[in-house]
Amino acid sequence: MAALDCVVIGYNSGDFDEYRVMCERAGSDSPEMQIYRKEHLVVDGTAMSWMDAFSTHRAETTGRRDRYHVGEVYNLASVYLCSNLRRQGLSADSVSLFDAERDRLTELLAQRPAVVAVTTTFYVTILPVLPVVEFVRAHSPESHIVVGGPLIDNLCRDGITEQTQDFLLAMGADSYIQESQGEHALGALCHAVRAGRPVDDVDNLIVHRDGRWTMTRRRQENNDLDLCSIDWTGFDPRLIGRTAQVRTARSCAFKCSFCDYPSRAGALTTASIDTVRRELRQLAELGVGNVVFVDDTFNVPPKRFKQLCQMMIDEDLGLNWYSYFRCSNARDEEAFDLAAASGCTGVFLGIESGDDTVLRSMQKKAQDDQYRTGIHRLKERGITTFASVLVGFPTETERTVRNTVDFLNETAPDFWRAQAWWANPRSPVYRNTELYGITGAGYSWSHHTMTSAEAAAQTDVMFDAVTESVWLPLYDFDFWSLPYLQGKGLEAEALKPLLRTTQKLMSERDRTGRSDTVRDLEKQFAADVAGLDIAPARFAL
Repeated sequence: MAALDCVVIGYNSGDFDEYRVMCERAGSDSPEMQIYRKEHLVVDGTAMSWMDAFSTHRAETTGRRDRYHVGEVYNLASVYLCSNLRRQGLSADSVSLFDAERDRLTELLAQRPAVVAVTTTFYVTILPVLPVVEFVRAHSPESHIVVGGPLIDNLCRDGITEQTQDFLLAMGADSYIQESQGEHALGALCHAVRAGRPVDDVDNLIVHRDGRWTMTRRRQENNDLDLCSIDWTGFDPRLIGRTAQVRTARSCAFKCSFCDYPSRAGALTTASIDTVRRELRQLAELGVGNVVFVDDTFNVPPKRFKQLCQMMIDEDLGLNWYSYFRCSNARDEEAFDLAAASGCTGVFLGIESGDDTVLRSMQKKAQDDQYRTGIHRLKERGITTFASVLVGFPTETERTVRNTVDFLNETAPDFWRAQAWWANPRSPVYRNTELYGITGAGYSWSHHTMTSAEAAAQTDVMFDAVTESVWLPLYDFDFWSLPYLQGKGLEAEALKPLLRTTQKLMSERDRTGRSDTVRDLEKQFAADVAGLDIAPARFAL
């Protein structure tokens, strides 16, 4: 068996019980605990995520050990990096979800890859990285382990401090890539390790020298999205499945004051229409039916969005698509008509607030009436809408929260979720700490009009007060489970009764504990899950 040059490891969803303990340690009135209470169910005395509870009840009904997980939609970073390495003449393979594909990863590690790359998209702590590195060390001790992605970029934004030294040492990798893109660095590292050359000459690498982690030469990458596009023909359709993610742009054109992504990712860069066309054709040939465009705002610039929609109409590949969507930039009926005609099935709306005062503080460049018009136009075309809301941003009060509740009940998006603001010290709003009276960070903060504990309490208020839209859980679910489950045959409308039942269950559990009503609702949920017609999962419990 020939040795691989690189294995890329995607997401590790982690241990839900460890997550529970972390939330409980944060305190009963913390945002962490508020989120946890609204995203778990209890099955046979064990707390588990909504999707794992769903999977457990399906297993009881079918006798199969199917584990339904959004990670079955192949991790885009893994596919992208793997394709990029192959384009550079390197042999590469990948796994999507570490904790569900250990057997497949063991087989790949048996080929003694020169490099194992660990991605960190969505990680906010080092904890998910630790078991991945430990597993690789046990199964392929000769491999050079490199960790890169957003986690490393965030840890090292202020330089390699003493705390960062400790974090890098604790993760246990051989090197780390610090670059908001990093594709070139990974390729150069693989070539160096394969050739037996020192890795110190690889740009944007953090290496261990003389007892400390130090940075090699910094050189900003500006990788061409057309040249780095994915060649999907090199991937097994059985692994890709019915739903796939596609990226057509990098960064974001907006400067929302709660987000530092544009400053990290640079100017908005887009792939050509022809590149997107080629990827979509390849996916259709693989049997993909649902495409998730992961661009931060797919309908920006508006002219390009219309061109993309027209291309999909002309190609007529039979694809449904989902994306982030900015109502303020869909300025005419034509944009909505083209979206619907091209296969738009669902959109993620970063509403953030239904109050214009808070929206101005966020520098959202959008107003309440633009959201109202946009949601109306999407719904009248049968496009599923999901509204994401932040609670507690500076200038938030009980009154502005009530305005957001009214907005959600009046516009009635199909799905919604609210969570307390996560205060990022690198976001633009922190330039105005004195103006807003901001102290603290993360999920522990206060400002002139609210504290993080009050934001958690107001999120609970919203959970019960929003009645015209269906709440979505967060942990291993989020909006992106809708296209995944549609690929399994479970449409959004069929999902709504299950979610309404669990929302009632969680509210009742908060009020009464393990009451008879809670037990009845748990039984109803199990019965509803048992009655579904849904395709098997690729993963096992």
